[in-house]
Amino acid sequence: MIEKSYPPNLPSWISDGGENFEVVISTEALYVRNLADRPFPNTLDREEREISRRQMTEILGRILPDYRFLETDRMEEQDRKYLAERGSLPEELLPRPQGTGLFLTEIENSWVALNTSDHLRFRFVMPGTDVETVYRKARDLEEKMEQSLPFAYSERFGFLTSRPTECGTGLMIGFIVHIPGIVYSNNFSKLRDSLLKAGLTLKPFADPSISSEGHLFWIRSAHTLGLDEEEILETSRDMIYELVEMEFKARDAIMSKARYQVEDKILRGIGILTHARMIARQEGYALANALRLDAAEGITLDAIDLISATELFLVGKPAHLTAIVGEGNQLQMDTNRAELFRDYLKIEG
Repeated sequence: MIEKSYPPNLPSWISDGGENFEVVISTEALYVRNLADRPFPNTLDREEREISRRQMTEILGRILPDYRFLETDRMEEQDRKYLAERGSLPEELLPRPQGTGLFLTEIENSWVALNTSDHLRFRFVMPGTDVETVYRKARDLEEKMEQSLPFAYSERFGFLTSRPTECGTGLMIGFIVHIPGIVYSNNFSKLRDSLLKAGLTLKPFADPSISSEGHLFWIRSAHTLGLDEEEILETSRDMIYELVEMEFKARDAIMSKARYQVEDKILRGIGILTHARMIARQEGYALANALRLDAAEGITLDAIDLISATELFLVGKPAHLTAIVGEGNQLQMDTNRAELFRDYLKIEG
């Protein structure tokens, strides 16, 4: 078996479970803010960005005593990718822009990013569908910062951001959802169109450059301009509970009409995991999808629990696989992924 270097050291939003966790893995609230009378970070040179970072870090260090601070431009690329895969570092910080930084909690349920396209982007996340709690936590964080940092604000446009669509409240609500029932029942296009009309975007949780075999998706607010916070919350709250109901109904319909086909797909997946010596990344998402549906619906009962099946979506990603088993070429990584998945199912290699 693989000697794991860190499990179950995963973010709390993936390891704790929550309301409607069978469908909604996590809910997040994210704010965007810029400092008054200062140019946006992407217009500053390296020295100016570093000065800005130092000034904000001194203030935020007092406001955020329970957060650790990382100078992200000094981190190794592999470490940045590792945090980004977990949602604990915004993708804007992956290219190693100078003068950037990140405050991060120990359980990775909250981060504050410095000098991305905006001076401040900060997030709070929880498992399940707890929209009110994540909003309240993020709002409390915003109010603490506002007491010490002057935010750029316009009577006409609200809080000013580098992206016009994020002006106004600068608040975005997001979810990670697992919706195999909707996908299998051919209602995915209908859902996507409905979300777009509600001002929400839908994209694969996996690398968008590969097909979304895992049926795991990000749903996020598309814009904040022209909306107040209560409207954003109400739209997000109504949408996610409608989606949960839609997914459960789709699963019930599939299990009543095509149970043998679903069971066959799951059992074939378990058979692959039992015997395969290599699992490619895309195939790993498909297998994780089948196992998570199995765990949520109790189809084979004893293959894997829901949280462990959810973890497979994360630990099979490149940076996490490297962190667990070390670096290797593509052949070695696919071999290691197969062994790791067997280990999760407690299957001897």
